[in-house]
Amino acid sequence: MEGLSLGKARYEVFGPFPFNTAKGLRHRTSLRDFWQERTTDSPKGLSEAIGVYVWTIKQRGRRVPWNVGMTAKGFQKRFPNKEATFLRLLMDKPDAEIEVYLLARRSKAGKFSKTSQTRLSNWLETMLIGASIGVNSDLYNKAKSKFLRTTVVDGYLNDDKEGRSGAAKSFNALFGTNLVGKRKHVSTG
Repeated sequence: MEGLSLGKARYEVFGPFPFNTAKGLRHRTSLRDFWQERTTDSPKGLSEAIGVYVWTIKQRGRRVPWNVGMTAKGFQKRFPNKEATFLRLLMDKPDAEIEVYLLARRSKAGKFSKTSQTRLSNWLETMLIGASIGVNSDLYNKAKSKFLRTTVVDGYLNDDKEGRSGAAKSFNALFGTNLVGKRKHVSTG
């Protein structure tokens, strides 16, 4: 990719990794097993790396983002805090097939970063939440998505496709996207 060089911020993607949610299996047990498997199929240090994660589920035969978050303390330390979120999902979808992508930040030297770059990870998390809402309007975590859900940009975000002006149609073609999140009706009159 033009313009990217060594020394720029870099997040390496790992996964998707399956997460066992079998009935009767406690979340902490699932996590222990999950990280034990990562010691054999992932680079050393991934569990302590900081970065962003994207949990996915299968909907209508395809994998979609379900929850996006970030950690400044390492993936392994962050995931126990997701227990209540998992339990709510599994109450609604007891047979959910859950997987996770780990986007681990690398240092300039290429090692997994363990130092927090909160602004950078916040930016990436927000960008991925926006992209995820475009794919799955039922994304669980709506953090940082207020404007994504309440703002209308003709031809790009939460607009009326049939009522687009010529300029809005042209603008839409420029980006080739239709971002539509769940939002409250916004009165235009």
